[in-house]
Amino acid sequence: MPRIGRMELCLLGVALTLVTPAFAEVDRTVVRGAQAVGDPVVGVPVDVDLRQLPTLHAWQPGDPIREVPRRDDGSGHPVDTPAQLDPLVEGQRAVTGPTPAVTELLSFDGNVSGANPNDPTGDIGAQYFFEAINGSGGTSVTAYDKATGALAAGPFALDSLSAGGVCNNGFGDPIILYDHIAGRWLLSEFSSSGNGMCIYTSRTADPITGGWCAYTVQDSSFPDYPKFGVWPDLYLGSSQQGNSPPVYALDRVNMLSPDGVSCPTARPFQKLTGSGLPGLGFEAYTPVDLDGPEPPANAPAYFVRHRDEELNGDPNPSPTTDKIELWEFDVDFDNSGNTTFTQLPDIVVAEFDSNLCPPISVFSCIPQPGTSTRLDPLLEVVMNRASYRNFGTHETMLGVLQVDVGDFTDHSGERWFELRRTGGGPWMLFQEGTFSPDAEHRFMGMIAMDAMGDILLGYNVSSSTVFPSIRYTGRLVGDSPGLMTVVESEVSTGGASNSSSRYGDYNQMGIDPIDDCTFWFLGMYNPSGKAIGINSVKFDACLDGSVIFSDGFESGSTSAWLP
Repeated sequence: MPRIGRMELCLLGVALTLVTPAFAEVDRTVVRGAQAVGDPVVGVPVDVDLRQLPTLHAWQPGDPIREVPRRDDGSGHPVDTPAQLDPLVEGQRAVTGPTPAVTELLSFDGNVSGANPNDPTGDIGAQYFFEAINGSGGTSVTAYDKATGALAAGPFALDSLSAGGVCNNGFGDPIILYDHIAGRWLLSEFSSSGNGMCIYTSRTADPITGGWCAYTVQDSSFPDYPKFGVWPDLYLGSSQQGNSPPVYALDRVNMLSPDGVSCPTARPFQKLTGSGLPGLGFEAYTPVDLDGPEPPANAPAYFVRHRDEELNGDPNPSPTTDKIELWEFDVDFDNSGNTTFTQLPDIVVAEFDSNLCPPISVFSCIPQPGTSTRLDPLLEVVMNRASYRNFGTHETMLGVLQVDVGDFTDHSGERWFELRRTGGGPWMLFQEGTFSPDAEHRFMGMIAMDAMGDILLGYNVSSSTVFPSIRYTGRLVGDSPGLMTVVESEVSTGGASNSSSRYGDYNQMGIDPIDDCTFWFLGMYNPSGKAIGINSVKFDACLDGSVIFSDGFESGSTSAWLP
Protein backbone atom coordinates (compact mmCIF):
# COMPACT_ATOMS: atom_id res chain seq x y z
CA MET A 1 0.00 0.00 0.00
CA PRO A 2 1.32 3.52 -0.68
CA ARG A 3 2.70 5.68 2.08
CA ILE A 4 -0.47 7.09 3.61
CA GLY A 5 0.09 4.89 6.65
CA ARG A 6 3.00 6.95 7.91
CA MET A 7 0.85 10.05 8.38
CA GLU A 8 -1.36 10.72 11.36
CA LEU A 9 -4.73 9.23 10.38
CA CYS A 10 -6.46 12.34 11.64
CA LEU A 11 -4.99 14.19 8.66
CA LEU A 12 -6.76 11.95 6.16
CA GLY A 13 -9.95 13.94 6.09
CA VAL A 14 -8.05 17.20 5.68
CA ALA A 15 -5.84 15.75 2.96
CA LEU A 16 -8.80 14.44 0.98
CA THR A 17 -10.29 17.90 0.73
CA LEU A 18 -7.12 19.08 -1.00
CA VAL A 19 -7.69 16.67 -3.88
CA THR A 20 -11.25 17.80 -4.54
CA PRO A 21 -11.27 19.53 -7.94
CA ALA A 22 -12.10 23.20 -7.59
CA PHE A 23 -12.55 25.75 -10.32
CA ALA A 24 -14.85 28.67 -10.98
CA GLU A 25 -16.24 29.87 -14.26
CA VAL A 26 -15.23 33.41 -15.21
CA ASP A 27 -15.74 35.53 -18.26
CA ARG A 28 -13.07 34.16 -20.57
CA THR A 29 -10.81 37.07 -21.38
CA VAL A 30 -9.47 36.56 -24.88
CA VAL A 31 -6.81 38.87 -26.26
CA ARG A 32 -6.81 38.43 -30.03
CA GLY A 33 -4.21 39.52 -32.50
CA ALA A 34 -0.61 39.80 -31.40
CA GLN A 35 1.68 42.63 -32.37
CA ALA A 36 4.30 41.25 -34.73
CA VAL A 37 7.27 43.29 -33.56
CA GLY A 38 9.82 44.39 -36.12
CA ASP A 39 11.24 42.46 -39.03
CA PRO A 40 12.15 38.79 -39.28
CA VAL A 41 14.89 38.06 -36.75
CA VAL A 42 18.14 37.21 -38.48
CA GLY A 43 20.18 34.51 -36.81
CA VAL A 44 23.92 35.17 -36.82
CA PRO A 45 26.37 32.27 -36.41
CA VAL A 46 28.91 32.75 -33.64
CA ASP A 47 31.88 30.43 -33.98
CA VAL A 48 33.47 30.19 -30.58
CA ASP A 49 35.04 27.80 -28.13
CA LEU A 50 33.68 28.93 -24.76
CA ARG A 51 36.90 27.84 -23.10
CA GLN A 52 38.82 30.43 -25.12
CA LEU A 53 36.70 33.46 -24.19
CA PRO A 54 38.24 36.01 -21.82
CA THR A 55 37.70 34.93 -18.24
CA LEU A 56 35.95 37.43 -16.01
CA HIS A 57 37.62 38.52 -12.79
CA ALA A 58 36.45 36.43 -9.85
CA TRP A 59 34.57 38.75 -7.49
CA GLN A 60 35.89 39.03 -3.94
CA PRO A 61 34.45 40.86 -0.91
CA GLY A 62 35.63 44.45 -1.15
CA ASP A 63 35.26 44.61 -4.93
CA PRO A 64 32.82 47.20 -6.34
CA ILE A 65 29.11 46.55 -5.85
CA ARG A 66 26.50 47.12 -8.55
CA GLU A 67 23.11 47.80 -6.97
CA VAL A 68 20.26 47.04 -9.41
CA PRO A 69 17.12 49.04 -8.52
CA ARG A 70 13.77 47.33 -8.39
CA ARG A 71 11.68 48.62 -11.28
CA ASP A 72 8.36 49.31 -9.59
CA ASP A 73 5.92 51.98 -10.69
CA GLY A 74 4.99 52.79 -7.10
CA SER A 75 1.31 51.86 -7.39
CA GLY A 76 1.47 49.14 -4.74
CA HIS A 77 -0.42 50.08 -1.60
CA PRO A 78 -1.15 48.56 1.79
CA VAL A 79 -4.38 46.61 2.16
CA ASP A 80 -6.06 46.27 5.53
CA THR A 81 -6.59 42.52 5.75
CA PRO A 82 -7.19 40.79 9.08
CA ALA A 83 -4.38 38.55 10.28
CA GLN A 84 -5.19 34.87 9.99
CA LEU A 85 -3.21 31.66 9.99
CA ASP A 86 -2.68 30.14 6.56
CA PRO A 87 -5.30 27.34 6.39
CA LEU A 88 -2.83 24.76 5.06
CA VAL A 89 0.13 25.25 7.38
CA GLU A 90 -1.13 23.32 10.41
CA GLY A 91 -1.63 20.15 8.37
CA GLN A 92 1.97 20.40 7.18
CA ARG A 93 3.27 21.01 10.71
CA ALA A 94 1.51 17.84 11.92
CA VAL A 95 3.42 15.57 9.52
CA THR A 96 5.28 12.78 11.31
CA GLY A 97 6.76 9.44 10.38
CA PRO A 98 9.55 8.08 8.19
CA THR A 99 10.89 10.38 5.48
CA PRO A 100 11.33 9.32 1.85
CA ALA A 101 14.95 8.47 1.04
CA VAL A 102 16.78 11.19 -0.89
CA THR A 103 20.41 11.02 -2.03
CA GLU A 104 22.36 14.27 -2.15
CA LEU A 105 24.73 13.93 -5.10
CA LEU A 106 26.69 17.15 -5.65
CA SER A 107 26.93 20.41 -3.74
CA PHE A 108 29.39 23.10 -4.79
CA ASP A 109 29.70 26.86 -5.10
CA GLY A 110 29.25 28.48 -8.49
CA ASN A 111 30.38 31.85 -9.73
CA VAL A 112 29.27 34.93 -7.78
CA SER A 113 29.46 38.65 -8.47
CA GLY A 114 29.20 42.03 -6.78
CA ALA A 115 25.81 42.76 -8.32
CA ASN A 116 22.76 43.05 -6.06
CA PRO A 117 20.79 40.96 -6.83
CA ASN A 118 22.75 38.17 -8.55
CA ASP A 119 19.58 36.80 -10.26
CA PRO A 120 20.95 33.23 -10.30
CA THR A 121 19.70 31.03 -13.13
CA GLY A 122 20.90 27.67 -14.34
CA ASP A 123 19.84 24.44 -15.98
CA ILE A 124 21.06 20.90 -16.45
CA GLY A 125 21.73 19.32 -19.85
CA ALA A 126 23.15 16.10 -21.21
CA GLN A 127 26.72 16.87 -20.15
CA TYR A 128 26.86 20.23 -18.41
CA PHE A 129 25.25 22.46 -15.83
CA PHE A 130 25.20 26.10 -16.98
CA GLU A 131 24.96 28.94 -14.46
CA ALA A 132 24.41 32.65 -15.15
CA ILE A 133 24.29 35.67 -12.83
CA ASN A 134 24.23 39.44 -13.00
CA GLY A 135 27.80 40.70 -13.18
CA SER A 136 29.41 44.10 -12.81
CA GLY A 137 28.31 45.09 -16.32
CA GLY A 138 26.10 42.33 -17.70
CA THR A 139 25.56 38.59 -17.47
CA SER A 140 28.36 36.27 -16.38
CA VAL A 141 28.07 32.61 -17.54
CA THR A 142 29.87 29.53 -16.24
CA ALA A 143 29.64 25.88 -17.34
CA TYR A 144 30.36 22.86 -15.13
CA ASP A 145 30.80 19.16 -15.81
CA LYS A 146 27.64 17.63 -14.40
CA ALA A 147 29.36 14.41 -13.30
CA THR A 148 31.94 16.10 -11.09
CA GLY A 149 31.06 19.79 -10.77
CA ALA A 150 34.44 20.65 -12.31
CA LEU A 151 34.74 23.92 -14.24
CA ALA A 152 34.19 23.37 -17.98
CA ALA A 153 34.20 26.97 -19.26
CA GLY A 154 34.02 30.54 -17.98
CA PRO A 155 33.07 32.63 -16.29
CA PHE A 156 32.63 34.67 -19.45
CA ALA A 157 30.48 37.65 -20.42
CA LEU A 158 27.33 36.58 -22.23
CA ASP A 159 27.64 39.53 -24.61
CA SER A 160 30.84 37.86 -25.88
CA LEU A 161 28.40 35.88 -28.04
CA SER A 162 26.75 39.02 -29.42
CA ALA A 163 26.53 39.53 -33.17
CA GLY A 164 26.39 43.33 -32.80
CA GLY A 165 23.86 46.08 -32.15
CA VAL A 166 22.31 46.66 -28.74
CA CYS A 167 23.35 43.20 -27.54
CA ASN A 168 27.01 44.25 -27.62
CA ASN A 169 26.18 45.74 -24.24
CA GLY A 170 24.30 43.11 -22.30
CA PHE A 171 23.03 44.21 -18.91
CA GLY A 172 21.74 41.18 -17.03
CA ASP A 173 18.55 39.52 -15.73
CA PRO A 174 19.71 36.28 -17.36
CA ILE A 175 17.73 33.12 -17.99
CA ILE A 176 19.21 29.74 -18.94
CA LEU A 177 17.09 26.87 -20.25
CA TYR A 178 18.05 23.50 -21.66
CA ASP A 179 15.75 22.66 -24.58
CA HIS A 180 15.68 18.91 -24.03
CA ILE A 181 13.44 18.27 -27.04
CA ALA A 182 16.18 19.52 -29.37
CA GLY A 183 19.19 18.87 -27.13
CA ARG A 184 20.15 22.58 -27.37
CA TRP A 185 20.68 25.46 -24.95
CA LEU A 186 19.01 28.86 -24.69
CA LEU A 187 20.80 31.74 -22.93
CA SER A 188 19.30 35.21 -22.59
CA GLU A 189 19.72 38.66 -21.05
CA PHE A 190 18.43 42.16 -21.72
CA SER A 191 20.59 44.93 -23.18
CA SER A 192 21.64 48.15 -21.45
CA SER A 193 19.87 50.25 -24.09
CA GLY A 194 17.39 49.82 -26.91
CA ASN A 195 14.97 47.53 -25.00
CA GLY A 196 16.75 44.51 -26.44
CA MET A 197 16.29 40.88 -25.49
CA CYS A 198 19.44 39.02 -26.46
CA ILE A 199 18.81 35.34 -27.17
CA TYR A 200 21.48 32.73 -27.90
CA THR A 201 20.80 29.13 -28.94
CA SER A 202 23.51 26.49 -29.20
CA ARG A 203 24.00 25.25 -32.76
CA THR A 204 24.77 21.68 -31.74
CA ALA A 205 24.48 19.38 -28.76
CA ASP A 206 27.98 20.55 -27.75
CA PRO A 207 27.58 24.02 -26.23
CA ILE A 208 31.30 24.37 -25.50
CA THR A 209 32.79 24.06 -28.98
CA GLY A 210 29.77 23.68 -31.28
CA GLY A 211 29.00 27.37 -31.77
CA TRP A 212 25.93 29.51 -31.18
CA CYS A 213 23.21 31.42 -33.02
CA ALA A 214 22.68 35.01 -31.88
CA TYR A 215 19.21 36.61 -32.09
CA THR A 216 18.25 40.15 -31.08
CA VAL A 217 14.65 41.22 -30.54
CA GLN A 218 13.64 44.69 -29.35
CA ASP A 219 10.54 45.61 -27.40
CA SER A 220 8.88 49.03 -27.35
CA SER A 221 9.39 49.21 -23.57
CA PHE A 222 12.11 47.97 -21.27
CA PRO A 223 11.71 44.17 -20.81
CA ASP A 224 12.42 44.03 -17.08
CA TYR A 225 12.52 40.70 -15.23
CA PRO A 226 12.27 38.57 -18.41
CA LYS A 227 11.38 34.88 -18.05
CA PHE A 228 11.18 32.19 -20.73
CA GLY A 229 9.84 28.69 -21.25
CA VAL A 230 10.31 25.92 -23.81
CA TRP A 231 7.32 24.65 -25.81
CA PRO A 232 7.45 22.53 -28.99
CA ASP A 233 6.52 25.33 -31.41
CA LEU A 234 7.77 28.41 -29.57
CA TYR A 235 9.88 29.90 -26.83
CA LEU A 236 7.35 31.74 -24.69
CA GLY A 237 8.39 34.70 -22.60
CA SER A 238 7.21 37.48 -20.33
CA SER A 239 8.54 40.62 -18.68
CA GLN A 240 7.62 43.13 -16.01
CA GLN A 241 6.28 46.42 -17.33
CA GLY A 242 4.19 47.71 -14.46
CA ASN A 243 0.44 47.33 -14.76
CA SER A 244 0.59 46.28 -18.45
CA PRO A 245 2.37 42.91 -18.31
CA PRO A 246 3.34 41.57 -21.74
CA VAL A 247 3.84 38.04 -23.03
CA TYR A 248 6.05 37.07 -25.98
CA ALA A 249 6.32 34.35 -28.59
CA LEU A 250 9.68 33.58 -30.21
CA ASP A 251 9.88 31.38 -33.28
CA ARG A 252 11.62 28.34 -31.75
CA VAL A 253 11.35 26.27 -34.94
CA ASN A 254 13.54 28.77 -36.78
CA MET A 255 15.86 29.60 -33.91
CA LEU A 256 17.45 26.13 -33.92
CA SER A 257 20.20 25.37 -36.41
CA PRO A 258 19.07 22.56 -38.77
CA ASP A 259 22.60 21.44 -39.61
CA GLY A 260 24.80 22.60 -36.73
CA VAL A 261 26.33 25.29 -38.96
CA SER A 262 23.74 27.76 -40.22
CA CYS A 263 21.41 29.97 -38.18
CA PRO A 264 17.94 30.35 -39.71
CA THR A 265 16.02 33.60 -39.90
CA ALA A 266 13.15 33.51 -37.42
CA ARG A 267 9.76 34.97 -38.11
CA PRO A 268 9.08 38.26 -36.23
CA PHE A 269 8.54 37.80 -32.53
CA GLN A 270 5.04 38.50 -31.25
CA LYS A 271 3.84 40.44 -28.25
CA LEU A 272 0.50 40.63 -26.45
CA THR A 273 -0.33 42.70 -23.38
CA GLY A 274 -2.43 41.13 -20.68
CA SER A 275 -4.49 42.66 -17.92
CA GLY A 276 -2.84 44.16 -14.87
CA LEU A 277 -3.71 43.46 -11.24
CA PRO A 278 -4.63 46.31 -8.86
CA GLY A 279 -2.42 46.79 -5.83
CA LEU A 280 0.87 45.91 -7.56
CA GLY A 281 3.47 48.10 -9.22
CA PHE A 282 5.61 45.10 -10.18
CA GLU A 283 3.94 42.16 -11.90
CA ALA A 284 4.47 39.56 -14.59
CA TYR A 285 2.95 36.39 -15.95
CA THR A 286 5.12 33.31 -15.40
CA PRO A 287 5.78 31.10 -18.46
CA VAL A 288 5.17 27.39 -17.96
CA ASP A 289 8.26 25.44 -19.05
CA LEU A 290 8.21 21.88 -20.41
CA ASP A 291 9.78 18.94 -18.56
CA GLY A 292 9.74 15.35 -19.84
CA PRO A 293 7.60 14.13 -22.77
CA GLU A 294 6.05 16.58 -25.21
CA PRO A 295 2.48 17.76 -24.64
CA PRO A 296 -0.38 16.49 -26.82
CA ALA A 297 -0.20 17.61 -30.46
CA ASN A 298 -1.13 21.26 -31.05
CA ALA A 299 -1.46 21.96 -27.32
CA PRO A 300 -1.23 25.68 -26.51
CA ALA A 301 1.50 27.06 -24.29
CA TYR A 302 0.60 28.35 -20.83
CA PHE A 303 1.24 31.21 -18.44
CA VAL A 304 0.28 31.24 -14.76
CA ARG A 305 -0.36 34.01 -12.22
CA HIS A 306 -1.73 34.11 -8.67
CA ARG A 307 -4.42 36.53 -7.51
CA ASP A 308 -4.92 37.47 -3.88
CA GLU A 309 -8.53 38.66 -3.95
CA GLU A 310 -8.07 41.18 -1.14
CA LEU A 311 -4.77 42.63 -2.29
CA ASN A 312 -5.64 42.55 -6.00
CA GLY A 313 -9.00 44.27 -5.77
CA ASP A 314 -11.64 41.61 -6.41
CA PRO A 315 -15.01 43.33 -5.82
CA ASN A 316 -16.32 40.62 -3.46
CA PRO A 317 -13.30 38.82 -2.04
CA SER A 318 -13.86 35.50 -0.33
CA PRO A 319 -12.36 35.17 3.16
CA THR A 320 -11.56 31.48 2.55
CA THR A 321 -10.31 31.25 -1.03
CA ASP A 322 -8.03 32.92 -3.56
CA LYS A 323 -7.19 32.23 -7.21
CA ILE A 324 -4.61 30.82 -9.56
CA GLU A 325 -5.03 32.28 -13.04
CA LEU A 326 -4.14 30.12 -16.04
CA TRP A 327 -3.76 31.55 -19.54
CA GLU A 328 -3.50 29.71 -22.88
CA PHE A 329 -1.15 31.12 -25.52
CA ASP A 330 -2.00 29.90 -29.01
CA VAL A 331 0.45 31.37 -31.52
CA ASP A 332 0.29 31.64 -35.31
CA PHE A 333 3.68 32.88 -36.51
CA ASP A 334 2.47 33.19 -40.11
CA ASN A 335 -0.49 35.40 -39.22
CA SER A 336 -0.16 37.26 -35.92
CA GLY A 337 -3.82 38.26 -36.16
CA ASN A 338 -4.74 34.68 -35.34
CA THR A 339 -2.65 34.56 -32.15
CA THR A 340 -4.72 34.45 -28.95
CA PHE A 341 -4.02 34.83 -25.25
CA THR A 342 -7.00 33.32 -23.40
CA GLN A 343 -7.77 33.32 -19.71
CA LEU A 344 -9.09 29.93 -18.60
CA PRO A 345 -11.48 29.51 -15.66
CA ASP A 346 -9.88 30.57 -12.39
CA ILE A 347 -8.50 27.77 -10.23
CA VAL A 348 -9.89 28.26 -6.73
CA VAL A 349 -7.32 27.58 -4.00
CA ALA A 350 -7.20 27.95 -0.23
CA GLU A 351 -6.89 31.50 1.09
CA PHE A 352 -3.40 32.95 0.98
CA ASP A 353 -2.01 36.34 2.01
CA SER A 354 0.37 38.00 -0.47
CA ASN A 355 0.53 41.18 1.59
CA LEU A 356 4.06 40.56 2.86
CA CYS A 357 6.16 43.61 3.69
CA PRO A 358 3.34 46.19 3.58
CA PRO A 359 3.14 48.68 2.08
CA ILE A 360 3.99 46.61 -0.98
CA SER A 361 6.34 49.28 -2.34
CA VAL A 362 8.66 48.77 0.69
CA PHE A 363 9.44 45.21 -0.52
CA SER A 364 11.79 43.98 2.20
CA CYS A 365 10.91 42.30 5.50
CA ILE A 366 12.92 39.04 5.82
CA PRO A 367 15.26 39.43 8.83
CA GLN A 368 18.92 38.37 9.09
CA PRO A 369 21.15 38.01 12.15
CA GLY A 370 23.03 41.04 13.38
CA THR A 371 21.78 43.64 10.91
CA SER A 372 18.80 45.86 10.22
CA THR A 373 18.99 45.03 6.48
CA ARG A 374 16.00 42.92 5.50
CA LEU A 375 15.55 40.83 2.37
CA ASP A 376 12.98 41.06 -0.43
CA PRO A 377 10.83 37.89 -0.76
CA LEU A 378 9.44 38.69 -4.27
CA LEU A 379 5.78 38.27 -3.37
CA GLU A 380 4.26 39.46 -6.66
CA VAL A 381 4.92 36.55 -9.04
CA VAL A 382 4.71 32.78 -9.30
CA MET A 383 8.41 32.03 -8.99
CA ASN A 384 10.79 30.86 -11.70
CA ARG A 385 10.18 28.10 -13.00
CA ALA A 386 6.56 27.00 -13.32
CA SER A 387 6.69 23.58 -14.98
CA TYR A 388 4.53 21.25 -17.10
CA ARG A 389 4.75 17.48 -17.46
CA ASN A 390 2.71 15.06 -19.62
CA PHE A 391 2.20 11.61 -18.10
CA GLY A 392 -0.08 10.38 -20.89
CA THR A 393 -2.85 9.55 -18.41
CA HIS A 394 -2.89 13.17 -17.33
CA GLU A 395 -1.03 16.49 -17.61
CA THR A 396 0.29 18.38 -14.62
CA MET A 397 1.60 21.85 -13.74
CA LEU A 398 3.56 22.98 -10.69
CA GLY A 399 4.15 26.40 -9.21
CA VAL A 400 5.25 28.08 -5.98
CA LEU A 401 4.68 31.56 -4.54
CA GLN A 402 5.51 33.44 -1.35
CA VAL A 403 2.82 33.98 1.28
CA ASP A 404 2.44 35.47 4.74
CA VAL A 405 1.92 32.44 7.01
CA GLY A 406 -0.03 34.59 9.45
CA ASP A 407 1.20 33.22 12.78
CA PHE A 408 3.18 36.42 13.30
CA THR A 409 3.77 39.59 11.30
CA ASP A 410 5.31 39.15 7.84
CA HIS A 411 6.30 35.50 8.24
CA SER A 412 7.22 34.28 4.75
CA GLY A 413 6.38 30.71 3.71
CA GLU A 414 6.08 28.64 0.54
CA ARG A 415 2.62 28.03 -0.99
CA TRP A 416 2.95 25.37 -3.69
CA PHE A 417 0.33 23.89 -5.97
CA GLU A 418 -0.17 21.13 -8.53
CA LEU A 419 -2.78 21.48 -11.26
CA ARG A 420 -3.97 18.52 -13.34
CA ARG A 421 -6.18 17.73 -16.25
CA THR A 422 -7.23 14.42 -17.79
CA GLY A 423 -8.34 13.67 -21.34
CA GLY A 424 -8.14 17.26 -22.48
CA GLY A 425 -10.70 18.35 -19.89
CA PRO A 426 -10.49 21.42 -17.65
CA TRP A 427 -7.46 22.17 -15.53
CA MET A 428 -8.23 21.59 -11.85
CA LEU A 429 -6.50 21.89 -8.53
CA PHE A 430 -5.06 18.49 -7.61
CA GLN A 431 -3.17 19.44 -4.46
CA GLU A 432 -1.67 22.40 -2.65
CA GLY A 433 0.22 23.04 0.54
CA THR A 434 2.01 25.69 2.59
CA PHE A 435 5.47 24.79 3.84
CA SER A 436 6.46 26.69 6.97
CA PRO A 437 7.41 24.21 9.71
CA ASP A 438 8.77 26.79 12.17
CA ALA A 439 9.40 30.50 12.76
CA GLU A 440 12.14 30.86 10.15
CA HIS A 441 11.36 32.59 6.85
CA ARG A 442 11.33 30.66 3.59
CA PHE A 443 11.35 32.55 0.30
CA MET A 444 12.63 32.48 -3.32
CA GLY A 445 10.95 29.10 -3.84
CA MET A 446 11.67 26.70 -6.72
CA ILE A 447 9.85 23.47 -7.51
CA ALA A 448 9.95 20.60 -10.00
CA MET A 449 8.63 17.06 -10.56
CA ASP A 450 10.52 13.96 -11.69
CA ALA A 451 9.36 11.24 -14.08
CA MET A 452 7.66 9.34 -11.27
CA GLY A 453 5.64 12.31 -10.07
CA ASP A 454 7.82 12.98 -7.02
CA ILE A 455 8.17 16.67 -6.13
CA LEU A 456 11.13 18.61 -4.75
CA LEU A 457 10.72 22.09 -3.25
CA GLY A 458 13.79 24.27 -2.71
CA TYR A 459 14.05 27.75 -1.22
CA ASN A 460 16.13 30.24 0.73
CA VAL A 461 15.78 30.44 4.50
CA SER A 462 16.69 33.32 6.82
CA SER A 463 15.70 34.71 10.20
CA SER A 464 17.10 36.76 13.06
CA THR A 465 19.09 33.66 14.10
CA VAL A 466 19.70 31.92 10.73
CA PHE A 467 21.96 33.40 8.06
CA PRO A 468 20.68 33.19 4.45
CA SER A 469 20.94 29.53 3.40
CA ILE A 470 19.44 27.04 0.92
CA ARG A 471 17.22 24.15 2.00
CA TYR A 472 14.82 21.71 0.39
CA THR A 473 11.95 19.37 1.19
CA GLY A 474 9.84 17.11 -1.01
CA ARG A 475 7.33 14.31 -1.38
CA LEU A 476 6.79 11.04 -3.21
CA VAL A 477 3.95 10.69 -5.67
CA GLY A 478 1.98 8.35 -3.40
CA ASP A 479 2.26 10.46 -0.25
CA SER A 480 -0.75 12.17 1.27
CA PRO A 481 -1.73 15.07 -0.98
CA GLY A 482 -0.82 18.60 0.04
CA LEU A 483 2.01 17.54 2.35
CA MET A 484 5.78 17.64 2.05
CA THR A 485 7.10 14.46 3.69
CA VAL A 486 10.87 14.80 3.23
CA VAL A 487 12.50 16.12 6.38
CA GLU A 488 13.90 19.55 5.57
CA SER A 489 17.59 19.44 4.65
CA GLU A 490 20.12 22.26 4.38
CA VAL A 491 22.51 21.97 1.44
CA SER A 492 24.15 25.42 1.39
CA THR A 493 24.71 26.81 4.89
CA GLY A 494 24.97 30.53 5.56
CA GLY A 495 27.40 32.19 7.95
CA ALA A 496 26.96 35.90 7.25
CA SER A 497 24.26 38.45 6.48
CA ASN A 498 23.73 40.02 3.08
CA SER A 499 24.57 43.71 2.78
CA SER A 500 21.67 44.48 0.43
CA SER A 501 17.93 43.87 0.62
CA ARG A 502 18.05 42.74 -3.02
CA TYR A 503 18.40 38.98 -2.69
CA GLY A 504 18.43 36.69 -5.68
CA ASP A 505 15.19 37.93 -7.27
CA TYR A 506 14.78 34.33 -8.40
CA ASN A 507 16.30 30.89 -8.12
CA GLN A 508 15.88 27.91 -10.46
CA MET A 509 15.35 24.16 -10.35
CA GLY A 510 15.41 21.68 -13.25
CA ILE A 511 15.42 17.94 -13.97
CA ASP A 512 18.29 16.01 -15.55
CA PRO A 513 17.03 15.21 -19.07
CA ILE A 514 18.94 11.92 -19.20
CA ASP A 515 17.56 10.13 -16.14
CA ASP A 516 14.51 12.40 -15.66
CA CYS A 517 15.05 11.86 -11.92
CA THR A 518 17.87 14.09 -10.66
CA PHE A 519 16.91 17.58 -9.47
CA TRP A 520 19.47 20.36 -9.98
CA PHE A 521 18.93 23.71 -8.30
CA LEU A 522 20.83 26.86 -7.43
CA GLY A 523 20.38 30.02 -5.43
CA MET A 524 22.18 32.69 -3.47
CA TYR A 525 23.37 32.08 0.06
CA ASN A 526 25.87 33.75 2.40
CA PRO A 527 28.64 31.54 3.84
CA SER A 528 30.97 34.48 4.63
CA GLY A 529 30.26 36.83 1.77
CA LYS A 530 27.82 36.14 -1.06
CA ALA A 531 27.89 32.79 -2.86
CA ILE A 532 25.84 30.77 -5.32
CA GLY A 533 25.08 27.25 -4.12
CA ILE A 534 24.57 24.59 -6.82
CA ASN A 535 23.06 21.29 -5.67
CA SER A 536 21.75 18.02 -7.09
CA VAL A 537 19.60 15.45 -5.31
CA LYS A 538 17.53 12.41 -6.31
CA PHE A 539 14.75 10.40 -4.72
CA ASP A 540 15.97 6.84 -4.26
CA ALA A 541 12.56 5.61 -5.41
CA CYS A 542 12.89 7.21 -8.87
CA LEU A 543 13.55 4.56 -11.51
CA ASP A 544 15.58 6.67 -13.92
CA GLY A 545 12.55 7.62 -15.95
CA SER A 546 12.11 4.08 -17.26
CA VAL A 547 9.02 3.14 -15.26
CA ILE A 548 6.16 5.53 -14.58
CA PHE A 549 4.47 5.04 -11.19
CA SER A 550 1.00 3.62 -11.91
CA ASP A 551 -1.46 2.35 -9.31
CA GLY A 552 -4.51 4.44 -10.05
CA PHE A 553 -3.17 7.47 -8.16
CA GLU A 554 -1.62 8.76 -11.37
CA SER A 555 -5.07 9.09 -12.93
CA GLY A 556 -6.12 11.29 -10.04
CA SER A 557 -7.98 8.57 -8.14
CA THR A 558 -7.44 8.48 -4.39
CA SER A 559 -8.80 4.93 -4.06
CA ALA A 560 -5.36 3.39 -4.64
CA TRP A 561 -3.95 4.75 -1.39
CA LEU A 562 -6.97 4.57 0.89
CA PRO A 563 -6.68 1.91 3.64
